[in-house]
This record gives sequence, structure tokens and C-alpha cells, in this order.
Amino acid sequence: LKPFFCSSKDSLQRLPVSKQGNMGGADVMSMVKGPKEAYLGLAEKGKLTCDESSLKVFGQSFIAGCYIGFGALLAVAISGSMPGLTDNNPGLKTLIFAFLFPVNLVLIILTGGILFTGTSAAAPAAFYEGKAKAIDVARVLALSWWGNVLGSLLFAAFTVWCQLNEGATGELAAEIAYKKVSKPFDVTFAKGIGCNWMVCMAVFLSGQAQDFTGKCVAIYLPISTFVMIGFEHIPANFYLLALAMLNGDVSFVDVLVKNWIPTTLGNFVAGAMIVAGAYSYFFGRLGNNVPREEHKILESARKSMGIDEATEPVEDKKMDDPVQSGVV
Repeated sequence: LKPFFCSSKDSLQRLPVSKQGNMGGADVMSMVKGPKEAYLGLAEKGKLTCDESSLKVFGQSFIAGCYIGFGALLAVAISGSMPGLTDNNPGLKTLIFAFLFPVNLVLIILTGGILFTGTSAAAPAAFYEGKAKAIDVARVLALSWWGNVLGSLLFAAFTVWCQLNEGATGELAAEIAYKKVSKPFDVTFAKGIGCNWMVCMAVFLSGQAQDFTGKCVAIYLPISTFVMIGFEHIPANFYLLALAMLNGDVSFVDVLVKNWIPTTLGNFVAGAMIVAGAYSYFFGRLGNNVPREEHKILESARKSMGIDEATEPVEDKKMDDPVQSGVV
């Protein structure tokens, strides 16, 4: 095997290690894709979602809504059960909550799940790149929203069935719900923008990372950031506010009008306009940029979605496979 170097910009680009100043004598390989490739992969992922059947999009969104419940319940149950540590230290309570909550995004992103928040960037990106029709973008956004809310509602009911909504968990869920329905419409809308900016960057960064550890770190950093700041995430709010509603702490009208609607709109603006729009201008068609190595981007997107790779000659696949071609 010849020494090589994989740059973050061009996958599998080989350069002599000696030219890279490798002091240890071992091969050096970057496990991170460049931002352009990551954006184009996001757009390809949006295309694959738009090409998928409505039943599968809804099903993946429904399961994702349940996973949201797992992470949110974990965060509420643990951070609300440390009165000696957190009663006079709200920052610590928020820190514990933010550390535990991203478990749900790890489960969703690494299993090909679909959230409204990530889809609000991926599907519009596919539209900007000419890979999807507006009607299909609207379809998958609607399906992901409904799938997430119904999955979260089911898991909230499951939480009640398990009697896990009582005591400190129920008290913290009520406290969170009161805060989420007490802000003006425009404030919640703005918080929705800040939240999904970070969520979409978690999706973006996890697309750059090429191993499990890297993807987990890429997800944890932006997600814990928005949680600690106090931004509004519509899938999380589906579960947390549904649990508070089932406990009788808040009304459906307040939840819908004062939180779910403005949060949804803010999340969409961040995903479709700030993230997808900006990076399409930087790296895609909106900025008149020409994509490269589209077949590799498609293959990577298919893997992230759990879709079988496109059939191609065995000989070609061996040449593209890092192991078969002697790259690693």
C-alpha cells in the first residue's frame, strides 16, 4: 500500500505522506468530507426523500417522533430528579438536560429517520438544485410534520401508560410547558429559527463525518447548543407539550397557537432559507456552482437514508471501494 492523504475536500485524493510532513510515519486520512460535498449530499438526501413513497416517509417520520420521546423523557426524568443539585442551580439542570436530550437525534439520524426540522433543509435543497419538484417538497414536509406529531403523541400516551409522567418528571414537564406557551408569537417564531439553524447544522456536520464517533459528536454539539440556549424545536415540543396536555397542565389551544404554529414556521425558515438557501448559494445552483462526482454523492446519500445502493458492475464497485482498491 502506498502512503496517501485524504483531504476533507476531495475524498480518496492520494498524496504522498512525505509531502504532508507526517512525523509518525503512519498513513494520514481525514474522516471528514468537505462542506461542498456535505451540502450536495444533503440535497441528494432531500431528493431521495421526495422520491420516496408517502407511506414510507410517514412511517419513518412516525418512528422518529417516538425516538424524540425517548430522548426527551430521558432528559426530563433525570434532570428533574436531582433536587439537591439543581434546585438552586438552574444552569446545571439545563446542562444535564442538554447532555441527555441529543440521544434522540443520534437514534434518528443514524437510522435514516425523518424529522420535519431536517427535512425543511434537505427537501428545499433538493428543489434549489433542480432535483425535486415543489409539490413533492410540500408533500414530504407535510408528511414529516404529521408523522412526527403522531409519533410523539403516541409516545406521550405510552409514557402515561407506564406511569412515568408522575412525580418530578411530571412537575418538570409542566414547568417546561408553561414556559413554552407563555411567550409572544414572534418570540417563539424567532426561537424556532435559532433552533433549526443548529439542528440543520447537526444534519450537515453528521453528513461530513464518516465514522460513528464523528457522527455522534457532530450531532451532539449543535443539538446541545440549542437546548442549553433555550430555542424551540417543534418535534421535541410535540412530545413535551403532549405530555403536559395529557397531565392536564396546558390546553391544546394554547399549545397549538402559542407554540406549535410559530415554532413550525421558525424551524422552516431556518432550514429552507438560512441553511439550504445559503449553502446552495455557496456550493450549489443558486451560486452557479457546478457539482462534481455526483455518483459518489448519490451513493453516500443512499447509505445515510438506508436505501440500497444503485446497481453497478462489480468491477466498478471494487475500484470505488476503499478496502478493495487498497486505500485502507
